[in-house]
Amino acid sequence: MEEARNRAIAYLTSGLGQGGKAEAQLMANYPLPLSQKYRHLMVETMLRENVSGSSRAQVLDSLNNLVKALSILEKYGFNLTSVTRPKFWRSVKHNNPVFRSTVDAIQVLGSTDFEIVRAADQCNLCGGSAVVVCPSCANQSFCDACDDLFHRHPARTSHKREQRLKTMQGMCSICGVSPVHAQCATCEHMLCLKCDGLFHSHPERKGHTRTVLTPAKTNSSTPSNAEWQCKSCTVINQGSSILCEVCERPRLAPRPSINPVFSSPSSSTDTREQSHWTCQFCTFVNPPSAEVCKVCCSPGSPSDGPPHPPKSSGDAKHQGNPPRPKPRASLDLKRQERMREDGLKLVRQIKEAEKHGISPEEVYAALRACGGSSMDPCDWQASELPHLLDELCAMAASVQVSASAGGEGVKLSRAEAKLAWLASGGDTERAVTQLLRDRQMKMTELHSLGFRDACQCEKALLQSGGEVKGALSVLQRPLLDDFHQRIWNEQPEPPVDPNHPNKERMCRRLLALYGLPSWGRCELTLSLLQEPGVAYSLEDVVQAVRESHDRDFIRRVLNNKCPCCLSIFPRSKMQSLTSCQCSVCLDCFTQHFTIKVRDGHIWEMVCPICRGPDITDPEQLDSYFFTLDIQLRGCLEPEVYELFHRKLTEHALMKDPKFLWCCHCVSGFINEGDQLKVTCLSCCNSFCAKCKKTWEPQHQDLTCEQFHQWKRDNDPEYQRQGLAGYLRDNGITCPHCRFQYALTKGGCMHFTCSQCRYQFCSGCNNPYYTTGCRTEHCHFKGFHTHHPRDCLFYLRDWETTRLQALLQMRGVEFNTEPSDELQAGTCGVMEQKDEGGQLVDSPCGIQTQPGQAGLCGKHYGEYLVSLINAHSLDPALLYDAHDLIRTCERHHVDTQRADNEDDDAYHARLRKKLMEIPLGEKVPRNATHHPDTS
Repeated sequence: MEEARNRAIAYLTSGLGQGGKAEAQLMANYPLPLSQKYRHLMVETMLRENVSGSSRAQVLDSLNNLVKALSILEKYGFNLTSVTRPKFWRSVKHNNPVFRSTVDAIQVLGSTDFEIVRAADQCNLCGGSAVVVCPSCANQSFCDACDDLFHRHPARTSHKREQRLKTMQGMCSICGVSPVHAQCATCEHMLCLKCDGLFHSHPERKGHTRTVLTPAKTNSSTPSNAEWQCKSCTVINQGSSILCEVCERPRLAPRPSINPVFSSPSSSTDTREQSHWTCQFCTFVNPPSAEVCKVCCSPGSPSDGPPHPPKSSGDAKHQGNPPRPKPRASLDLKRQERMREDGLKLVRQIKEAEKHGISPEEVYAALRACGGSSMDPCDWQASELPHLLDELCAMAASVQVSASAGGEGVKLSRAEAKLAWLASGGDTERAVTQLLRDRQMKMTELHSLGFRDACQCEKALLQSGGEVKGALSVLQRPLLDDFHQRIWNEQPEPPVDPNHPNKERMCRRLLALYGLPSWGRCELTLSLLQEPGVAYSLEDVVQAVRESHDRDFIRRVLNNKCPCCLSIFPRSKMQSLTSCQCSVCLDCFTQHFTIKVRDGHIWEMVCPICRGPDITDPEQLDSYFFTLDIQLRGCLEPEVYELFHRKLTEHALMKDPKFLWCCHCVSGFINEGDQLKVTCLSCCNSFCAKCKKTWEPQHQDLTCEQFHQWKRDNDPEYQRQGLAGYLRDNGITCPHCRFQYALTKGGCMHFTCSQCRYQFCSGCNNPYYTTGCRTEHCHFKGFHTHHPRDCLFYLRDWETTRLQALLQMRGVEFNTEPSDELQAGTCGVMEQKDEGGQLVDSPCGIQTQPGQAGLCGKHYGEYLVSLINAHSLDPALLYDAHDLIRTCERHHVDTQRADNEDDDAYHARLRKKLMEIPLGEKVPRNATHHPDTS
């Protein structure tokens, strides 16, 4: 028995009321005397303390209050021992008027005989966690809130309280619910996170030092903050509330029974008490006129009156079965049940109607038209609806006839009548009104569109079933007959004439044929075509107007001058390369690249205006030809485009070291063999793969140098030519493709290889740049190259005697007399000349001078320069002061004269610095033996 009592107390103190109830039931079933199972209460003392008054009515009121207070304590009393709900009692106390009039009025709360003995760390008033102990109040424990309220009384303000140092293990010392978050060293509190923020928010406690013990975590034992629904009144309450906000029933209270139970005071209760009734759920005393409780809105009615106590002399039947209130029928439940049945029936009818293609709106209107009959809505729709629609049309026509005082009534269609009937929800009178209103709105809309004949509009609406779009089609059909006849006619459409007198017609044609975005753009197109002195085409103007509505911008788009043919074209008929901003007309663009593909080299396929880009740069070559191929695909003839691709392929093959150009024609091929003799597949001529000379039988088993020496010693033709043959053998070699030309270097130094179209200087082999180059400190953007100081470009202007002096200074022999076989008179050195726009090879033909080995002065100077280059002689040795300073400036040598420096020392210093700069790296330095002096 004691174990069961201890377990029950433990359950109650921990807040587990259901477990305590089970243990209490177990104790009640023990076969022990009542005195051993239950605690004794001094009822006599309780009655004396709580009964006051002199009259009988006052005493009965006191006893009635005591009964209500004991009932409340019996229902909620176990919550007072729960440490997890310390605020519950205060919320009931301050919100419930019955509580204030009963429990607060009696002296049962301070009775230790009635209360369950508190734990040592619980508040003696609310049951919460105790914070202080008051020795003056018999060592009673108080929480912080109860201590502030209890000791506010003037008689207890002087009491000295002591802080409790020991709190519940791991729980907050204020709320007793949440786990400890921090410990305050100043006030010696163990507080949770929320209580710590509230308690130390006071100005006097902000400076307290706290130590965080554990991070605030959600404890599974704490009550959830989720919303909960009251089982009595079904109101959704906040998770922090213990009582329902409406009926004030506890959160864990079970659902109450439906039938109310009325209080039964003693038989001596006066007439005023018998007329009131007490709610079973919240114990509130309600007036006799109230059908539901004013506090919790629970059902109850005093119609049957409170039950009377049994009479002392009554029969046994009434004494054995006390009277009970009659159950009251719920009208709301019946009404809700009836509504549910009607709703289910309507859902079934709608589903059945959907199978027959009937909408829910039609079902609703049909049910309303059927009235109270049991006819199925689908059957009614099939049998009665057509007659009803005809009746609606007739009623609407009669209404209009009566309103217009004569004349024929309007003819309405069934489709219009059905739409009006559905819009009115099945109401016939409203349907007639709606039908006439809809027809009037449709007629107004047709009138606004330009159709004024009311009779034709009504006929069109009748044919289209009341649809405005269908009526428009019917009304517009006669107006479009002429247009249809013109469309069906096979005659060509007349052109748009900007000078036509009917401007609106021309604008409509522009809208129909060209799809301009607005009427204003059409007018702008006509005005541009009417401007004097212009020759725009209609298509060009329309395309320009589509892009913009700015007249100045359109003029700039339409007026673009081609720099090749100087004609005016719109921008849409101009073409430009992706490498530059130059634009030419389509005809010039096509003609330019057609000529370059047929007659020129792949490197000549550049912009006809700026000659860009510089495709000698390998980085730009691939990307340029990739985009150029896309542009040429649509403008070149198929055979020209195929030739362009063939030349691109040959250009790519040139990168192969085995690729050879034929010295007899313009073809090339890949030589897979390792022999010197190769034969061109196009012209079938043979030549040497190394020296590119015409193949001769004597070249067999001889190196190129041995073969050339044999020709100089044994070939009469070579000996007859003398120095002319020497210059031919030491002619021009392309530094890019290594193709050799039997030509001299005299004349223009700018040479273009006929095989690879590489442009270079024939004296130093440096490339010619059509645009800016990458040479350091060079800012020249035009056509130029950079010649070294030993290039023929500079030495060809020297006198013959000066060149001979340089050779004699270094001990180099040179010829001065012609050979015996060479005919005197004219120079026979072969040159590349421009004759009629074509480059041809022909003899020089200039008169020779004595002492120049049978050559003209130009070619004899070239012969001497070739000897200077072959022996790597520096011409700076013979520079005069002017040439020395100019050459130093060209090579960026500092020409600043030192203080007190004479001319000889200054020039010697500059010559020394200049000679430290190496000679040209690409200058041809052939060591071929020259003919002996005759």
